Order: sequence, then C-alpha cells, then structure tokens
Amino acid sequence: MFAHIEAFTHRARRRFSRSEWAIRHLGLTPSEGTSEAPGLLLIQIDGLPRKQLEAAIAAGKMPFLGRLIKRGRHPLHTFYPGLPTTTPAVQAELYYGVRAGVPAFSFLDRDRGEIGVMYSPEWAKSLEQQFQLQAEGLLKGGSSWSNIYTGGASLEESHFCAASSGLGDMWRTGKLRHILLFFLLQLPSALRIIGLLLLETVISIPQAIRGVFHGEGFKQELIMVISRIFCGIALREVVTIGGKVDVTRGLPIVHLNFLGYDELSHRRGPGSTFAHWSLRGIDRAIKNLAHAAHRSTRRDYQVWIFSDHGQERTRSFATEFPGGVEPIVADCLELARARDPAWRVRSQRPPLAPGFSRGPRAEARRLQAELASRLTEEERRTFSIAAMGPVGHVYFGLPLDAARKHSVARRLVTEGKIPGVLLKDESGAFIWVHADGETAVPGGVAARLTTHPEAMREEIARDLATFCASRHAGDLILLGWCPKERPWSFAPERGAHAGPGPDETQGFLLVPPATRLPPGAASFVRPSGLRAAALHLLGRDPLGDEPALEPDPTAISLRVMTYNTHRCSGMDGRVSPRRVARVIAQESPEIIALQELDHGHARSRGEDQASLIAAQLGYHVVFCPTVVEGEVRYGHAVLSRSPIEVIKVGPLPHDPRSWWPETRSALWTRIRIAETDVHVVTTHLGLSPKERLAQMHALLGPDWLGPVYQREPVILCGDFNLVPGSAPYGVAASHLLDVQAAQRGHRPLGTFSSGHPLVRLDHIFVSRHFQTLKVHVPRTELTRVASDHLPLVADISLHPPAPQTAE
Repeated sequence: MFAHIEAFTHRARRRFSRSEWAIRHLGLTPSEGTSEAPGLLLIQIDGLPRKQLEAAIAAGKMPFLGRLIKRGRHPLHTFYPGLPTTTPAVQAELYYGVRAGVPAFSFLDRDRGEIGVMYSPEWAKSLEQQFQLQAEGLLKGGSSWSNIYTGGASLEESHFCAASSGLGDMWRTGKLRHILLFFLLQLPSALRIIGLLLLETVISIPQAIRGVFHGEGFKQELIMVISRIFCGIALREVVTIGGKVDVTRGLPIVHLNFLGYDELSHRRGPGSTFAHWSLRGIDRAIKNLAHAAHRSTRRDYQVWIFSDHGQERTRSFATEFPGGVEPIVADCLELARARDPAWRVRSQRPPLAPGFSRGPRAEARRLQAELASRLTEEERRTFSIAAMGPVGHVYFGLPLDAARKHSVARRLVTEGKIPGVLLKDESGAFIWVHADGETAVPGGVAARLTTHPEAMREEIARDLATFCASRHAGDLILLGWCPKERPWSFAPERGAHAGPGPDETQGFLLVPPATRLPPGAASFVRPSGLRAAALHLLGRDPLGDEPALEPDPTAISLRVMTYNTHRCSGMDGRVSPRRVARVIAQESPEIIALQELDHGHARSRGEDQASLIAAQLGYHVVFCPTVVEGEVRYGHAVLSRSPIEVIKVGPLPHDPRSWWPETRSALWTRIRIAETDVHVVTTHLGLSPKERLAQMHALLGPDWLGPVYQREPVILCGDFNLVPGSAPYGVAASHLLDVQAAQRGHRPLGTFSSGHPLVRLDHIFVSRHFQTLKVHVPRTELTRVASDHLPLVADISLHPPAPQTAE
C-alpha cells in the first residue's frame, strides 16, 4: 500500500514538474527505454582547494557536501589537476585525454602569431578542434554547462561554454529563443533569480565602495560586483535549472561548472570570507541537482562532485611594482645584454641606459630611447608576455640561443625578484632557475616540493617537463611560486592558480564508495583518471578486468546487510536491479540477504534479478524461490564475497486460512569467514501473527538452527514482518541477539516504509559468537526511492561464545 501511494506521488510530481514542462514545450528530446542504463551527473566547483572545502564544511557553509562525506556516501579524494592548474588544461585532459593541452589561460599561439585568452569563443573552439582529432569527447551525447569546451556535446547541448557561446552559435541553435521561453516556463525560478540579483546588488555595491576607500582599484571592484551578480547568482541558478532539466531528460552525461567561488577568490583570496560566502549557494544548488538526478526515471544516475584545481593566496606584481612584470623583464633583458658574457655579440638594438630601475623616470627614458632609435614597430617589440596568473610566458621577437636565455633568466631571479624561471638549456634539457640555484626538470623537482604530499611529487615533476615542452610555451616561463615564501601572481589578484603550488595542485573529488577508479588512484585522481572512470561507468571504455572481491582470511569482523528489495521496484515505479546494486555497493557488506526478488517475471522484464545484482557487484549468489509458477520464480537470495555452500532450502509452516496465503521458505547457507564456518539463514515470514509464530519456532527448532546456534556462529536475517514485543520476536530474542538491541547506546531504527520508517520489520539476529560493533539504517535519497524498505546494516565481530552453565 505504501509503495502504491509513493509511486502515485512520484507520478503526480513528474506530471506537474516544471522540468517536464520544459522538455515538452522547448521541443527537447528525452531519452526513452534507458531507465536501467547508467548516467553520470558531473558537478564541478571551479577553483575550490581541498583545504578550503574542509574549512567550509567545518564552518557549516556546505552542509550537504558535509553530510555526504560524514555519512560515507561520497568519500573524499584528492584531485590533482596536472599542469598548468587551469580549467582549460584540466578540461582538455578530462574531455580528450590531452595533458598540458594549453600552457596557460592566455598564451601566444605560435602558428597564428596571436596572443589570446581561453574565454574567447573562437580561441577555445579552435583549440578544441585540435583535441577532437586525438580522442572522442567525454560529453558525447550529453550536455555541457558553463565550461571552456563543449567536451563532445553538440552545440545545441552546450550552454554558456566558451567554445559555443558566440552569437552565431547561439542564433543557429535557437538558444536565444529557448532562453526566453525557458524563463517563461520556469517563471517561479525566474522571479527567484531576479530577487536574488536585486538582493546581491544591494549587498555588493556598498562593499565595493568600502573596498575603494580601503585602497582597492575602482575598475577591479566594479568587475567584482559584476562577477558576484552574474557569475555568483544568475549563472549559478540558470545552470542549476538547466542541469535538472537534462537529468530529467535522461542524457547519459551532464557536466556543470559553478564559477562563483573562483571569481571571488581571485579578487579577495581563496580563504576570504568574501569567497566562502558563495559556497552556501553552490552547496544548495548541488543538493537540488543531486535530488533531481536520483529522482530521474529515464536513467540510473551517479553524482560525482569535484574541483578542477585550487588557488593560492598571492601577492601581485601588477599592484606592487609600477607597470607590473613587463618593465622588469625589459630591464633584466637590457642588463643581460650589457653585462653578461653570453652577449659578446651585441644586438643591433642599442641598449637602454645601464642600471636597473622600475621607476617612472627610467620607464620614460626607455621609451624615449626606443623612439630615438627609429626602429620599426616589430623591432621595438623585442618580446611579448602572456601572464594572467602566477605563470607568465615570455616570447622573444628574435630568436635567442640557450646561453642568452639563461642569462636573462638568472637576471630575472636575482635582479627582478621573480621566484622562478623555467627554460631549455644548451643540452635541450629543461631547468628551473630560482634563488637557491638551479634544478633539473624533471629529475630534481620532487626534492623541492617539500610542501606537497610525497605521493604527488614525482607526478608534478613529470607534468612540469610536459608543460615546458608545450609548443606554445614561452621561451622563458615565469613562476610566481616557490616553497619558501608567499606566492606571487603577475595579474592584479589576491588568489591565483596555474602553477605547482600545494593548494592549486590539490582540488577534491567526491564519488560513491563503490566507484571503480583506475590503478594508481589511491593517493590522488587526475583528470585522465577521472575520464577513464567516467567512460567505464558509462560502458564506453572498460578499465580492464574487474578486480576479484576476495575476502580477508584474517578478518575477525564483517558487515552484514538485509534488504527487502520490493522486486527492485522503487517508490517512483521504476524497476531497477542496478539501483539496488548501487545501494548495496555504497555499504560494501561481506554478506547480503535480499528478499522479494523476481526471476523470469514479466513485471520485471523477465530478468534474473539476483544474478544481475550479483554480477554488477562481483559477488557469489544463491537464489531461493518461494513462489514458482511455470518459469516464473519469486523469492530471496544470499550474496557473499566468499563462496556459498547451501545447507538447506525448504518451506516453513503455512496457514492456508491466512488473509494472504503465500508460501514461505528459508535458505540456509554456510560461508567461510576468518577461517570459521558461519551459518547464514535468510527468510521472509508471513503476514498473520499465528503463521509468523509457527515459522519462528520452526527456524529455531530441531529441523533448522536448533542443534547449531549454541555451538557454531549463526546469522538469521530477513524481513520478519514482526515488531519488537511481539510473540515471534520474543522467541527469536530468547535464543539469539538482535543486533539493534545488543549495541549499547544505540537507538533502534525503523526500516519500513522507506519514505517514513516508523516500524522495525527487518532484523538481523546473531548467535552469542558475535559482538555487535555498529548498526545503521542508510537513509539517503537513493535508499528512500530504491525500495519500500530501507536496508539494515550491521558490523559484527566473531568472538568465542560464553561458557554455558549447567542448570
């Protein structure tokens, strides 16, 4: 009854869902016949370091993500972005497997002879076309929201992406028309967004004025106000609504990127209250997206959450030195020409006045000397710089040999106070010039990364070499990071990323506990590893042979689960063995007892549900049919990581006068745990009190467990359809221990119904060979919808039974 009511509620909610209205009236194509197919909702928080995530959770600013981590639903992993630590480079590797695809957010394209930035539509589109020649995009068939590249998604499914946001693209795909209609259909959300924008305007303008009075630049404060309003609020809300529509449609993969934190961190710093203010709204948006994904009836979604990189708290050359880094490079170049042995053959260009100065008079003298030399524009432009963060690329107009580049690099470090410079030496190897000397790249890099996790150092060293070898990297690469002092940025910002700093190289990744990650992901996951895991989940590219789930022969504790699956028919009316398998996988039990499983029944597509679930998990399985009608089977099963020996399968006492005359039976198995044979019995008792009492007496009588439970370990579990205090419960409790009652300090939890668990119908009883360590009933968005019961999970340990005293 509860299941029918819940299913009706879910159908009514879908019928009146604004996302469903948007699908119908915008002419969007939903996915059909894919309810059991895997789907992936990939959520990116741009620029949030793992350290700042943990600080925000501790401060209560991200309660949803905090609950996911605390309850073990999404364990916290470190995400290493590779180098450079920028979104364009990370997404090139994530979407196409191309490492160091771009050397910075802004750089000189040597083929085009132009310096561009990655938010330019034509610039991003041109580079993505090159990546597409190397691999198929991860987002093929899916959608991309607020990213640099489309990732393989069609133009129609790429929204607010740099590579598809040109006016021509938006006109051809009808996005301009769709945006207007979208807001009409989502009128309550549109009004909410307008209200948030007005509130944010009222808050941000006075704060910007105070910033100007405290010495902040007017232009930067104005840009910050615009970023807060449009990136922090408007774009976040629109992307959230669009993502909910896409998972309701059932697209195979949906990738959304929230930019608000990264934008505010650049201005005030990654740990600032200002930047952390944006995280509460992002956390709420992720919660809404995750709920929409779990409610989707068109695909079986997993939700993965990650940050593409972190940020470092920085000082700025642009604000602390007149003219920024350009005059520093110019002065050091002239000093090298004038004084260093590598410049024995003088350049045709006359040197500037000797000495090193960054003052306005020196700059005026330099400009006057350039004009007096009557050089052409090309000759006067002796070098160009692309530096939008803590990494700057210097490109010389005329080729310089390695010795001259080295002399300029040394001057930049000693005279210009640049923390580090990367370049290629005379032998063709890369070196890192810094205040302490020189370091070979990659050979000596790991020893300098003392502030980084040890497992990550060699990977960073290899990536630094790959980064330096990029065709579009500068002749000299300026690094604002060094291990001994606060980092520098070459842009006017207080938070930056692109280099090898410990915070910018450590983002985070949250995935369900049973997610299969590629080999080597124990310490960190990089974009190509996340790509491989996603392709495996979607069934597009296997990771190789599935690792066997081998039990630990020395373990003395084990996790047991009992779960009434309701024929794998969820409260939303969707039949999904795959979803039940995900519920089990998130708990990772050694032994599972499942009730109400179909085999060959038309209502569940004729599937063998027990075998499907076991195959997805990699477990052994034994099925016990209790109702047999021709080829149709209905019953319960035991799954285990260890081989299962069947001791007995048989019927239980039956009352033909019961108001629900269904045959009941039990499955008795033996499983080897920690060099000990453990007896596991699962059942599903009847609905009448008289029938249940007879069945419980039979299970604990001489034909079943009576001769066994005192001398050998026994686990009796299942859906008993009885509550504590009833006569059948008293029979069980007089012979065995109820794990919920046996755990000291534990308040017993209900398992039925999954939406409102008011009663305890599912139980795990154990012999006195076991001690209860922990009991819990997972109540998540997934478990609330996967069945009409919640699973019961117990951690128990084997120990010798207490000696029996003679009466």
